[in-house]
Amino acid sequence: MNDRQIKLAVGCLLSDKRLPKADTGAELAAQILQAGQLAEMLNSTAENGSRDVCGTIFNVLNGSSQSMVYPAQTLTEKPVYPQKNAPADKQYMQSVSSEAEALVKSEGITETLVNKLLRLYEEKLAFVPGSAADIPLYDHLKLTAAVALCADKYSEGAAIPHDEKAFVIYSIDLSGIQSFIYDISSKGALKGLRARSFYLEMLFEVYIDLLLARLSLCRANVLYAGGGHAYFMLPNTAETLAAAEEMLRRLNSDLLGAFGSSLYAAAGWAACSANDLRNKPQGSYKQIFAAISEMIGMNKLSRYNAEDIVRLNAPRTTGDHSRECTVCHRFAKKYDNERCEICAALERLSGGILSPDTLFAAEDMDSPRDGLALPFGKKLTSVTENEAAGMIKADPAALIYTKNGKFTAGGIYRNIHLGNYVSQGDFAGLAANANGIKRLAVIRADVDNLGQSFVNGFSKTGGGRYETISRTSVFSRKLSEFFKYHINYLLRHGEYQLYDDTPKDSPRNAAVVYAGGDDLFIVGGWDDIIGFSIDLKNALKCFAQGTLTVSAGVGIYPEKYPISAMANETGSLESLSKSYNGGKKNAVTLFDESGSYGWEEFEEKVLNEKLAALKAFIANSSTRGKAMLYKMLELIRDKGENGRLNVARFAYLLARNCPDKDGEEKNAYIAFEQKMYKWIQTDKDRRQLVTAIYIYIYMNRGVEDDE
Repeated sequence: MNDRQIKLAVGCLLSDKRLPKADTGAELAAQILQAGQLAEMLNSTAENGSRDVCGTIFNVLNGSSQSMVYPAQTLTEKPVYPQKNAPADKQYMQSVSSEAEALVKSEGITETLVNKLLRLYEEKLAFVPGSAADIPLYDHLKLTAAVALCADKYSEGAAIPHDEKAFVIYSIDLSGIQSFIYDISSKGALKGLRARSFYLEMLFEVYIDLLLARLSLCRANVLYAGGGHAYFMLPNTAETLAAAEEMLRRLNSDLLGAFGSSLYAAAGWAACSANDLRNKPQGSYKQIFAAISEMIGMNKLSRYNAEDIVRLNAPRTTGDHSRECTVCHRFAKKYDNERCEICAALERLSGGILSPDTLFAAEDMDSPRDGLALPFGKKLTSVTENEAAGMIKADPAALIYTKNGKFTAGGIYRNIHLGNYVSQGDFAGLAANANGIKRLAVIRADVDNLGQSFVNGFSKTGGGRYETISRTSVFSRKLSEFFKYHINYLLRHGEYQLYDDTPKDSPRNAAVVYAGGDDLFIVGGWDDIIGFSIDLKNALKCFAQGTLTVSAGVGIYPEKYPISAMANETGSLESLSKSYNGGKKNAVTLFDESGSYGWEEFEEKVLNEKLAALKAFIANSSTRGKAMLYKMLELIRDKGENGRLNVARFAYLLARNCPDKDGEEKNAYIAFEQKMYKWIQTDKDRRQLVTAIYIYIYMNRGVEDDE
């Protein structure tokens, strides 16, 4: 950005009366005021609570009508759940203002200050009300800066009528993420999976920063980024759109050269006015995103031009000894030990990638540091904090990234929220640390009907008054924080436990492979993954006030099972959950198609009722419990030619194991027998019982085998 744009952005970010003022030049005062008024208009199309404390956009999402609020506090890994009441905290805001003032004094009016203020506000002002009660001050000031920078480029400071299409909402969608991550060999699979997931995250983030630099904009113009998707607010000028298209062409050309057709970025955009962005007239806001989605879909159908197709189908030249990579199976030149350049570099950097304290830089290819090739002639390198500080001193615009880092005044300002929890470094360690049977489990999950929530979520309450760009942006950010940041806390502090003697707040035996804007792939010990699935459901319910649900698939595998098969099979289980109960979703599927349940049914009926009954009875019984359970399973499965359960044989099995001697044990057995007999009478209870028996056997198989 040039000096004028920097001053404009800083002025907007300090435009709230609760923050320090900065002299950004009298000639920009009117434009800053106009941008602030326009952003406030976009924010406050409809009020949602008092401005004394920060409300929540989930109050009015998907037909909800609530009045929950957040206490003023710093954004941390621990999720902040809405509550009914919270006191106004002026002292907290004063402390943030003091930090901002110190930044201004130390940095001066520079582009570094812009990025540092955005970083500070993201952490400190995410739960402070802005121009509308449910729009945090962080998002309001960020939108103000985005509006101002777009208006400056569009009209060079002149006032813009509210019905003039001065803005563009520009979107990028990266295809091929799942296959890129999961279609690898199983050797060193966990490190490889996590490294490839991180590489794609960084590739996307570097592209965003290079695009913004090319357009002379800043991170304030990013409305959302996560999971291979991004939305930007750009000025509606021919120069801007041409530059964005040029960057997209170069990105796809570099992806084509490095990965063939496996990765592809499609773009879509729509011009809009300030009135469109606040849904005036009603329905105009939806049309923006409908047009973007249609354009992205069309671009995905016609990915490549004639030159690209020739490039993809070019015959091998004489002397080209390329062979298939043993890790990713791409056809490429070998770099080391039968691996392609990318896979070899990923393995070399995997230690730093998996370390929570490592910093990363996007450097030019001529840098002496070893790195991993990125598009645009860059490479990803791991650097120490001292190296990063030196790079920023030499070039304040250096691309340095931290993972889930706290705000520092040292200049490292590009923070990436990343689900990076890991308890063991490989599948063998995860399986060995599982309780009971030594097996892995994989969970794949994502939010139900998310597209509909974005398109129609704010139209169901208030007759469309809440359909504004600011609320969509806040909604996107909150979901991204949950899946990319708070997910680490949920795994670090496991609540639901299958084993009664495992304390709550215990770290999970698990590792995050991928956690995007609304979905995740996590592998771990089978018992911890089942427990985590309940935590995930409960946490999202609290976080989003019951306005969103999640569906999941959970598969159990031996440690050497092919990772690509784990991914595909668990994805199929997730799809079964999505079609559960006539497509109503909000479900989990365990093991196979017979294990689909609504979350409440699974938790209350399978785990808290059936499994609890098995645990309580067998723990206090001298009968041969496990052998009896296997025979019960055999009888339930063997329904005979007429497809009906042989109830008489089942009753006989129960009766012959009844203790002869009267007393507490016999009374307990009779009560257990009555429950079992009742539960096998209906398909629903019988199916729940089968799942509970499987889980109980898994819980005790390893222990009993050792004995």
